[in-house]
Amino acid sequence: MPTLTTRIMKLLTVALAATLCANQATAAAPPPSLEAGYTMSADVVVSDFRSDTLELSGNVRVTQGPASIEAQSAKGRGEKAENSRWTFEKAVRIRTAEADLFSNLASAAIVNGQFVDARIEGTPARFEQISGTANRQVRGRAGIIEYDFNTGVIKLINQVWFSNGKDEFRADVVIYNIRDERVQINPGGSSNRVRGIIRPRNGAKPRTNLGSANGSAAIVEPDFIQDPLEEREGERLATDGGGA
Repeated sequence: MPTLTTRIMKLLTVALAATLCANQATAAAPPPSLEAGYTMSADVVVSDFRSDTLELSGNVRVTQGPASIEAQSAKGRGEKAENSRWTFEKAVRIRTAEADLFSNLASAAIVNGQFVDARIEGTPARFEQISGTANRQVRGRAGIIEYDFNTGVIKLINQVWFSNGKDEFRADVVIYNIRDERVQINPGGSSNRVRGIIRPRNGAKPRTNLGSANGSAAIVEPDFIQDPLEEREGERLATDGGGA
């Protein structure tokens, strides 16, 4: 019959083995992924557990992976659910690895902890492609801009101004694929013509060609006269974050 000392030694051996197994399992478990959810910060946070709503105010920042949304106030509903919708107000800035967007008002969908799409409105709302070269800087303005995080497609609606460096266009609708660098202007046609100017890269005298969405012959019109907002836009984006 085993002695008391022998039984104690066996119990200690079993306990030690269990502890080692637990430590090994913990070490083997991968660290939590920062891409799997989103984080938020603000000066003031008010949460209603019953209605599952969240209100943030003052230096609001919501981050998911490389993407972030900044504003002075934000409201979210269903923030614990798989799908939630947020609204952002005042000095809104949406930044991803591909684009910067600025507006007064924005809404964004978050599905399974990831940004899916955003819609910004302003007078005007603005966007700028990140990593564009000096003579190929893609940017635009419109009353409404819709951005698909998954496809990298930006849609500008209502009094659109769109520029690809030296070239610029005015239209009712512009759809731009950041990844393919492909633009559609007034797709499907419009009651208003597309107005644009193509400036040569070799320093020759600029020539303006304007075409219509229905494929009619191009005509020649004077160069655009940029208003002060256009002339200062690059500086504003760099200094004050583009807030309207």
